[in-house]
Amino acid sequence: MGRLFAVATIGLLSSFLVHAQTLSVNEKVRIFVPHIDDPGIEIDGRLDEPVWQQVSGYDGMLVIDPDTLVEPRYETVAHYLYTKHGLYVGVELEQPSETLVARLSSRDTFINRDEWGITLDTSGQGLYGYWFSTALGGSVKDGKIAPERVFTSEWDGPWQRASAQTDDGWSLEMFLPWSMMAMPEQQGQRVMGFWVNRKFAMADERWSSPPLPFTDSRFMSVLGELVMEDVQPGPQFALFPYTSYAYEGIKGEDEYRAGLDLFWRPSTNFQVAVTANPDFGAIESDDVVVNLTAFETFFPEKRLFFLEGQEVFRTTPRARVSSGSSSSGARRTASTFSPTPTTLVNTRRIGGVTGIAIPGDVVVAGEERGRPTELAGAIKVTGQSGRLRYGVIGAFEEEVRRRGTRNGEEVRLEQDGRDFAVARILYETTQSSSGGSGRRSIGYLGTLVSKPNEDAQVHAIDGHFQSSSGKLSLDTQFMRSDVGGVSGFGALLNARYVPNRTIQHSLSLDYLNRRLDISDLGFIRRNDAVGGVYRFSLNETQGFQHLRSRGTSIVLSYEENQDGRAVRGGIFVRNKWQFNNLSEIRTEVDYFPGRWDDRNSFGNGIFKTEGRWVAEVSFGTDSAKPVSASLLLGMRQEELGDWSKRVSLGTTFKPNDRFSFDLDVNYFQREGWLLYQGGRNFTTFKATDWQPRIAMDVFLSARQQFRLTLQWAGIRADEQDFWTVPVQPNKLDPRVKSVGEATDDFTLSRLAVQLRYRWEIGPLSDLFVVYTRGSNLANRIHDDFNDLFTDALEQPVIEVFVVKLRYRFGR
Repeated sequence: MGRLFAVATIGLLSSFLVHAQTLSVNEKVRIFVPHIDDPGIEIDGRLDEPVWQQVSGYDGMLVIDPDTLVEPRYETVAHYLYTKHGLYVGVELEQPSETLVARLSSRDTFINRDEWGITLDTSGQGLYGYWFSTALGGSVKDGKIAPERVFTSEWDGPWQRASAQTDDGWSLEMFLPWSMMAMPEQQGQRVMGFWVNRKFAMADERWSSPPLPFTDSRFMSVLGELVMEDVQPGPQFALFPYTSYAYEGIKGEDEYRAGLDLFWRPSTNFQVAVTANPDFGAIESDDVVVNLTAFETFFPEKRLFFLEGQEVFRTTPRARVSSGSSSSGARRTASTFSPTPTTLVNTRRIGGVTGIAIPGDVVVAGEERGRPTELAGAIKVTGQSGRLRYGVIGAFEEEVRRRGTRNGEEVRLEQDGRDFAVARILYETTQSSSGGSGRRSIGYLGTLVSKPNEDAQVHAIDGHFQSSSGKLSLDTQFMRSDVGGVSGFGALLNARYVPNRTIQHSLSLDYLNRRLDISDLGFIRRNDAVGGVYRFSLNETQGFQHLRSRGTSIVLSYEENQDGRAVRGGIFVRNKWQFNNLSEIRTEVDYFPGRWDDRNSFGNGIFKTEGRWVAEVSFGTDSAKPVSASLLLGMRQEELGDWSKRVSLGTTFKPNDRFSFDLDVNYFQREGWLLYQGGRNFTTFKATDWQPRIAMDVFLSARQQFRLTLQWAGIRADEQDFWTVPVQPNKLDPRVKSVGEATDDFTLSRLAVQLRYRWEIGPLSDLFVVYTRGSNLANRIHDDFNDLFTDALEQPVIEVFVVKLRYRFGR
């Protein structure tokens, strides 16, 4: 730990000696928005109503990505007006027709295309807000924002939008209802912070006004201002009844369901959401993941009820996980790394797989054990009062029912479901002026899971600080768990320092004792961990002849358990060069020192592994082109020193705005792959691993989409050497198999296919028709890859056909 702190300190000091490009606060942009009672605007994307010519237009954009802060090549003129019901925005975007990049997509999909967006600080104090984006063609993205620049895309709002191609480029219109947005109650003049941005995909540039580069340390505290008089949003009441039909092909059973979601916002700063008899069917499938370790895989939430307002329950930056998607730059190969958060609220636990006591003489199939639990209902309350924000979640599972067999006869097992409760409160202060106090906040979060045999409680206090310049930010959290009378403790610290737009430092520290247990409702990679991670990032965009940008990242990490043994650590050096033709080269060299593995023997002892290296180089072409491609070549050492190879390639074909096809293939040739075999035994394998992914989208319009996805993971592994965990901590001991002992050779074949039709009937109203098919073949060591793939297609363990209609009634 001492070395980590020393390196971090040296890095922080060195930043004052190089790249003395200091941050500057942009001059405040202030727009007085006119009030018009009846503008007579039809949201069709064309600014042909007379009212648009009567209100002023505003540009003021500069190029912020890359952060050159130069004048953009084309004009972007935005017009604003408001009524008692909401804000109208009309934008004229100058651009030659041959440079237009129009690509339709699902909601909240980040791809490289022409688009325009607006961010509103509805609190007026830099506390919270919303962002909205419309692409050429009509696809949308939206979400919420928190200080200082934390964008999330879980929230979906009932707003209207349309775009149209014009002789001079393209145009768009938006209508943003006041009733869908939280804001403080106030009389008279209301000032909202705002930021508008435009993506010019052909040049992979983003322009904005005010010009606030992503490399700048400040955002919400220096937004522009929209000034309006007497904006008084009315209450919002919305009902979302649904009806669904599901047919389970394997069991030959069908099911009809109906239920209701209710959203009520009686005032601008309070909302209640209730779901009764919810249907969280297979509308969107999870990724196929191969995880043969002792560490849990994290799957993100995809259910709309729990996504809404989720940002209130995120207490530190550790609770956020990047999707890995990108709306700019070169194409990248599909990642095989699954990031994991540390969060006290992982709503995928609610209605997730629940363990049930199974008598020794009863056999329950794997797919039956892994079936999610039905929810009886859930309620969520969120709101704010002044500088105080709060949230409450309550959810109740139905009885857990599983079917098994005893001596060939069917039996049914039952167990009480779980109840969940979450309470969150946060007090925060910010000041938007350049001489203000930055951000200071303190919060509490508590969770309770009531299980049939015991309760699990977690209590946590979190604090946050940001300096007035925005250069330094600190986030910390202290946690205490109590599960079945066993108490645990943990603490987290995140520090971020941005001395200028070129350099960034970050430091994270953990103390998690071995009794800390937050996994009944939260997610944590492991407890019994003390350590930290220091990251230095350098990004340069000016002074190059053949390059557009260059970036370097150096990461140092170290983690030990409470016995003082190093269990994780490494040095990571990553570089990126983007060329003027928007192609890109990336390199990565990592070194992992020898460590103690105290997890993968599943409680059967600990052992020491060798130090190992990883080296990768990748290349990607311009993702704005109709055809783009990516390639990655890599070598990595396994835990006992053998070398494995990786090849990843992919291509994207988008000949027009209504069709896209993505193919990604990851291939691994592994030598000395160390895997647990039960008891104290391990085996190394020579393995071939194929992981292809296909995604195809066909759009009839911006509101009607057919989507086909296919993911497969196929592995053939042949045993090599045999090892056992020593009684006393040390390196693994070689062992010799007994005569007649079964082979450890294995195969794996997992497949997920989904064909989905979605029709957006209206704002937040959809018809889904979905077919999902999944398989997980038993071990077949004599089959080749062709048989493994074909049989996975033909022998599913999951086959579900779902039709679901969800319609929004409300105002």
